[in-house]
This record gives sequence, structure tokens and C-alpha cells, in this order.
Amino acid sequence: MSKIAIIGSGLAGLTLAHQLQPFAEIQLFDKAGHAGGRLASRSVDQFSFDSGAQFFTVKTGRFADFIQPLIKQRVIQRWDANFVEFSGSKQISRRTWNADYPHYVGSSDMQAIGQTLAASLNIQFNCKVTRLEQYNEKWQLFSDDQLVAENLDWVICCLPAKQTADMLPDNFQNLNVIQQTQMQACYALMLGFDDAPELNWQAALVSDAIISWMSVNSSKPSRPEGFSMVIQANNAWAEKHLQQANEIIQQLMLAEVQRVSGINTAEASHVDLKRWVYANLPPQTGQPAYLDTQLKLAACGDWCIQGRVEAAFSSADALAEKLIPRLI
Repeated sequence: MSKIAIIGSGLAGLTLAHQLQPFAEIQLFDKAGHAGGRLASRSVDQFSFDSGAQFFTVKTGRFADFIQPLIKQRVIQRWDANFVEFSGSKQISRRTWNADYPHYVGSSDMQAIGQTLAASLNIQFNCKVTRLEQYNEKWQLFSDDQLVAENLDWVICCLPAKQTADMLPDNFQNLNVIQQTQMQACYALMLGFDDAPELNWQAALVSDAIISWMSVNSSKPSRPEGFSMVIQANNAWAEKHLQQANEIIQQLMLAEVQRVSGINTAEASHVDLKRWVYANLPPQTGQPAYLDTQLKLAACGDWCIQGRVEAAFSSADALAEKLIPRLI
């Protein structure tokens, strides 16, 4: 049976591991202490925050089939939010999400999706793979100077595009395409309130502002009662201000939330900020995944398709379809 290492345990890596597991010995490596990648959450006292992906939708039958067991386990639930759109500080539209076009979230947080998918997999956490080397026609993985895996038949990178490009050798097929893929940054501002602000919405898309998204995170199913909000920065603005101190970013975003929504952010009893260097990108026109059959290396991720949760699954699904015949 082939021996395969997957670097990264976000949704792409987890999807790929589950699909390849019947055909190979799989081991995943992740620099974080948990699985899920940008399906990320954190809790502080009575507050819970989804600091990465806010929700997801389903457009393909393959993804619908993949998440169905998680829906049955109630690890994934529908979020029927009161949704509005802001242009600057003006509300320009509103509707309620419903079963006609479901918007899904993890339960009891977004990170639960990754944790559930990871439970049956062999994952080495807190292990940052820094390079790979070929030895006797097999691959080895290193964390700095420490050997962490050897005698690998295949290595698959499920990291953001820049980190994938840095990991793969110069002779990897289509490396230039990966190197040219530009992901944009994002900041997630997390606010907790002891006294809930009065709002007529639970999720908001924002234009003409330095923020692009506001949500009442505590309105999602199975969340703690503490009133929590997550606000995301506009990607272009975040990219431009990526080198500024977090304290400055936080103050600018707090002021913008107050300008757009009218919420008195000074009343928040908990304020935190998460920086994502690689968060989003527009639809891509290249391959859905990259496979070098001579080197026995591959790469996949949402960055191959679009910055969406389903795109991470679809990229891994496409790679599995190419790779499985070579493992049988």
C-alpha cells in the first residue's frame, strides 16, 4: 500500500485524506494544534467567535453528499439569519435566509467540522513541515532539521498558494502557475457584549467601507448565549494594511463598525483581532488541483478555484479522482 503524507489539515487536506484512506496509508501534518484551517473558532468566557469562514453554501451534488453525514450528526446546521446589505451606513436590502438556498455553519462552532472529520485520521499536530527532500526515490519531510516522515511515495500540499509554492521543488509541473496565485489577507474583529445591542439583522454584507462583513455570531445555532459579533475587513484594505500594528487595525475597524452600524463599540466587554495573511481570492481559471506524476507530488486547496469553503472540497475531490487510479 502506498504511503502518502498530506501537509495541512484544513478542509482540503481532510477531504483528501478521507477519499484516499481506502487506497493508501495516510498521515497528515499541521503546524496548528487542531484541524480545520480557516474553519476556525475561539471561545472566551461566555462568548464564541467563528474567526475564519463565517458560513458556507452548497452548489454541487458531490459536496452535498459529502456533508450529509455531518448534517445528520448535527455537526452542520442551517443558519436562517436575518440578512441585510449596507452601502456605507445605509441599509439597501434585507431578506431572511431559508431552506430555499441554505446557508450552513458548524455546530457548536465552525471548528467542529474539522474536528469531526479529523477524528478518524492520523494527524500530527504542532508540526510545521519546512521542507521536503527526495532520497532513494522516496520523499522525506523535515521540520527545520528534524526528520518527521520518511519513505513516502507521495506528498501532497494542502496549504495556501504561497506556502505551497515555497514548499514544492523548482521542477514541479505548473509551479509557475501556483507562484502567480495571489491570495488576499483579512482581519477578523471579535466583539463580545454583556448588554446586547439592538439590531434588526444578524448577518450583513457591507460595501463602500473598510469592512465587508458583520455578523451576530451568537445568532448561529448551538452557540453560547453571550452576545458575540464577528466583523471582517475588506480584503483589499486588509492586504494594503497588512504590515500595520494590530492595535491600529483594531481601532480603525472599531470606528468603522460604529460608523456603518451605529453600534457603540466602546460598550464591548471583549475585543480581539485575528489576522489572516492568506484568506480569500477571486475565481480562478487554472486547474482545480495540480498533480506531478513524475515527482509524485501534488497540491490542492480553495486557491485553485475560489475563496469558498466548497472550493476547498472540490479541489481535493478533483485531485483524489486523478490520484486514486494510480494507487489501485
